[in-house]
Amino acid sequence: MRRRFLAAGLAMLGLVAAAPATGAESEKAPLRLAIHPYASTLTLINTFRPLQRYLAESLGRPVEFYTAPNFEAFVDSLLSGAYDIAISPPHFAVMAMDKDYLPLLHFRTSLEPVLVVMHDSPAQQAKDFRGKRLAMADRTAFIRLVAVKWLADGGLQAGRDYQIVERPSHGAAVGAVKAGEADGGLATTTGLRQLPPELQQQVRAISTGLRLPHLFTMAHSRLGEPLLGRLRLALLAFPATEEGRLFMAKTAFGGYEPITDEKIRLLAPYVELYRRLEPGR
Repeated sequence: MRRRFLAAGLAMLGLVAAAPATGAESEKAPLRLAIHPYASTLTLINTFRPLQRYLAESLGRPVEFYTAPNFEAFVDSLLSGAYDIAISPPHFAVMAMDKDYLPLLHFRTSLEPVLVVMHDSPAQQAKDFRGKRLAMADRTAFIRLVAVKWLADGGLQAGRDYQIVERPSHGAAVGAVKAGEADGGLATTTGLRQLPPELQQQVRAISTGLRLPHLFTMAHSRLGEPLLGRLRLALLAFPATEEGRLFMAKTAFGGYEPITDEKIRLLAPYVELYRRLEPGR
């Protein structure tokens, strides 16, 4: 019910990218494009509008924007097959492959978790967060699984050596640092680039040194081979368009790369860790 209201609200706000009406094509049902809620809904809408509009024009049918109020709701909707096209963290995407989603491409820039601090913070490495407060999004977030392990490898255990300040998104985690509610906030290098410029100028990132495959673009198999093929070709062509170049530069996503079996195997430990946190999924 919540997803239907969200879609209706976005359509009323003009957030459904209408494709040109051409005969029978205009009668086809809109495609549901879902973006994982790693940032606020408004940020995601503004960030992904160029891709949404481009896909509508390229595929010749409307494309509706979807997200979810939190990580859990996104995973529930994804695994239930609610989305036609989904841009998802890699561990959720691997799980979705067992639910009739097909991997298409992932963004070229590596997914690099970083701990964001204010410019004048003395922190430089993992050990400097002993006794500190670290703002992080949902415990099942891919970069949180990775970062907590990185901190543990540096000798810091959550709850014992540092405290986690819960926030609803990675953008909100950085906001907690700016507000003085946390000493560091977990984000990614690309997510940091998508924050307001004035906030970017007030903080700096401490790298974890970890680089993993970035957000996966998936499509549900019910779309059928002809449409899936057109979708993949459209995505590959997008970075070469004027709008695509601006999108990839602004987001720092850098383009697309294939999703290989080797990359999927690399993600297996994080899928298992997630399933231990969320039994039954």
